[in-house]
Amino acid sequence: MQLYEIGHAVATRRAELDLTQAQLAKLAGLSRLTVNQLESGKLNDLGINKLIPLLSVLGLELAAFARPPQRGLYKATVSANVSYDGHLTERQLSKALASGQIPEGCESQISTILDEVPVPVVVKAVEEAAKNSGTPARDIWKHLAAWSKALHLYRGVWV
Repeated sequence: MQLYEIGHAVATRRAELDLTQAQLAKLAGLSRLTVNQLESGKLNDLGINKLIPLLSVLGLELAAFARPPQRGLYKATVSANVSYDGHLTERQLSKALASGQIPEGCESQISTILDEVPVPVVVKAVEEAAKNSGTPARDIWKHLAAWSKALHLYRGVWV
């Protein structure tokens, strides 16, 4: 769940309780501006120590669930192929992730995936490749780290 989705739930519940933003802010120990920015999706960050009491005031709970299937391999390859003539397929990406071997001519697409595709999409692609190939995910993470070093990538999360 994204913060803007939480903000929408807060706004909906606040309206159900017929509270103003100022009233909710006072009850939760926050500023009215924070509540306003949360509800409007303009807040970039709200710490858990502020979020949980706010939700509690509204009778809401924060819960973590697995996302529905995301098709990570598909999303990663579509994103990677946007700017390049070559075409990296889902099957090629899955095989590359499992083997650690980048398909010839696909270095640019792999770089794009590791540097620009949202991290949750890459994580889902790793999960799918591990499932498809039987390769342990920890081995695939090692491949990503090696590629990141070899391709001199900017996003440092893989090493």
